[in-house]
Amino acid sequence: MRIKSIRGLQNYIKRHSYFSGRTVNSVIFALGYHPQHHTKDEFKELSGIFNDCSKYGAAIGFSGFIYYADTISFFKKNRNDIINHMEQTAAELGTDIISMVQSFGVFRNSEKPTASEIGKALWGNRHHQDLTSLYNVFAWYALEEVSRTWCRYLEDNPAYSAELSA
Repeated sequence: MRIKSIRGLQNYIKRHSYFSGRTVNSVIFALGYHPQHHTKDEFKELSGIFNDCSKYGAAIGFSGFIYYADTISFFKKNRNDIINHMEQTAAELGTDIISMVQSFGVFRNSEKPTASEIGKALWGNRHHQDLTSLYNVFAWYALEEVSRTWCRYLEDNPAYSAELSA
């Protein structure tokens, strides 16, 4: 089956990830696209963005996921869904959510956040200014995981992937 619309892409990701449709929509909207009002070129562009994000990570910069104001707002709106996804992924990996977050590549060349910092950022009741970079990382996590889910579809459909890339 070939997915030819942003709505189809959205439904595929929702069915094949631990994210709700709301969070998938939030990612698509943050990137500047709309599931119902788009052209074929916009669908191809979004697919390309997901491909680039899956290959290189969110840290290279994608519209809607660059500025702290945007990523903090995104995380706040989608916090429960992001936490749920992280918990499911950590369980699949046979680890806990704290260890999983500490192993994120974004921390490869810097000091890893402490368990306390991660806990406050994920489950705390209020915004902590000193945890801004973690909120940012959690928003990037959602973007990257949505991207990876779409790219798994493309890997399973290489001829269609080549067509979208042309």
